[in-house]
This record gives sequence, structure tokens and C-alpha cells, in this order.
Amino acid sequence: MPRKQRIQFPGAVYHVISRGNYRKELFLSENTGKAFERALFETVERCGWKLHAYVIMSNHYHLAVETPEPNLVDGMKWLQSTFATRFNRLRGERGHVFQGRYKSILIGEDRPLLGLVDYIHLNPVRAGISAVEDLKSYALSSYPKYFKRSPMDALHREDFLGILDLPDSLAGMNRYAKHLALSEAQDPKQKEALMKQYCRGWFIGAKETKKALAKDLARQHPDIDWEGADLQELNESKWELLVAHELKRAGMTKTNIANEPKGATWKIQIAQTLRKQTTAKNSWIAQRLNMGHPSRVSNLIQNKS
Repeated sequence: MPRKQRIQFPGAVYHVISRGNYRKELFLSENTGKAFERALFETVERCGWKLHAYVIMSNHYHLAVETPEPNLVDGMKWLQSTFATRFNRLRGERGHVFQGRYKSILIGEDRPLLGLVDYIHLNPVRAGISAVEDLKSYALSSYPKYFKRSPMDALHREDFLGILDLPDSLAGMNRYAKHLALSEAQDPKQKEALMKQYCRGWFIGAKETKKALAKDLARQHPDIDWEGADLQELNESKWELLVAHELKRAGMTKTNIANEPKGATWKIQIAQTLRKQTTAKNSWIAQRLNMGHPSRVSNLIQNKS
């Protein structure tokens, strides 16, 4: 089965998540966490990324990263392969270090980004290994590093501080700390809901923004079939563009779809085009063109061939 196609474009912001390969404490032994952190900063410098937030836990990590150039795939390949080589050398092991593919979820601007940064910084609190007031002591995170007067070039606090109308300064971070202390995202009881909100799907943000982005991606990449249920709506946006084009060419409208026979010749022709040029299933075609039961679509196409 082909792998999922990664979504990449200039200025994209992602929540990147990856887990260790069946190692409970991948990042907490023999300075492996620090080694990963160094590899992360090297990647950010090599790729020109903006790192808004990160946290390294015992067996997984979270990044809020922005890619001015569409190079997430190249950067992540370098990061994970470089760390894997160093890890295996350090531990005298061989084989895969990470469990499957990393997950990358697109993030909308403003509030979605702020929510993600809070979610990442509060990971140690929800895991029960740090109190919110002690987060400055959790070294494997962007949070304590943001309290330096001049954070390293890889880290960018100005964007999420700006969302809160806070200055890009130590004073701004002190006020951000108060915001974080009041955030519901620190509540362990919210863990499942927060995972669903920030770790699933393909986009985090307003529905209107998500819909518009899906349409843009469908126009820009008409040749790509996005793999996976979480990217189904990207495929559907592409299919919708094709239906709109074929309706216009046939001189038909939404009213014709609703009122004309389920087996109308022009409907069958559009169904044939969808089946030939896309991965649309009969169930989607039947519902979109008002053609009755999905099995009817298959029969009509075959009889017309």
C-alpha cells in the first residue's frame, strides 16, 4: 500500500508527534534526550524552520514547527535518521528507533497555535511528572529556554506571545506562565479530550479555514490520492471540483441532480469519469449524484461500458 502523501507548502505550521519503537524510556537514558534535542536544533538550523514549542517525554516527542520552505519531509528524515544513528551508536544497538511514521498535523493561525503551544508545554504536568509551577525545571522542553533574555535562534516565542498581546520579553514570558497556570490543558482529566483535539485528524483550526485549505490543496495537487481516513475530506474536495467541472460541461445543476432519474445518462457519464480519474467509492458517487444504492452505480457503469 502506498504511503500517505505529506502535505507541504511554504509557511505551513505543524504539530509533529513521534514515538519510540517499544522502548519505554527512549529519551531518558544515557543522555539520549539531550542527544535528540541537539539533533532537533541542528535540523531547525539546516532547514530554516521556526520552532514554536517542543517537549521530549520518556518515549515520544511533540513539536510545533513552522516551515518557511516546503521541506518538512526532508527535515524530518534527517532528524530521525540522524538521531537513530547516534542512538544506536550510543547504546550499541541496531534497528529502528521510532515506531512507524511520525504524525504531522497542520495548524491554523492564532488561537490554534497558542492552544498547541500550551498543550505541548503542559505535557509533563498532565503526565504527572511536574507541577505547573515547576515546569522551568523540565529541561527537555522549549518552556524553560524561553525564560532566557535572548533565547536561541531556533526558538520563536514572539508568535504565541503576540496572540496573547504579550511582549516578546522575559516580562511577557512571566505573564505567559500565569496564563499557563490557569489553562485547563494542564488537567489530567482532560488528557483524552486534548489528545483528540490536538493529535488526530489532519488540521487543527477553524472549519472555514480547513475547508478553504482543502479546496486549495485539491486544486494544487489534482494528481494525488491522499491515503488514510483522516485525509478523506482532501480527496472529497478534489472529487467535488471534478463534479462541478463535469456538471458545467453537461449543462446541469444541483437541481438536476435532485430531480432527474437516478440512472440519467449524464449522471452515469460523470460517475464513469469519477471512477476513472479518482479513488471515489460507489457510496460517495451514489450519494453525491443521487443515484440510489451504491451497487446501482456499479451496475449502471458496467451496462453503459
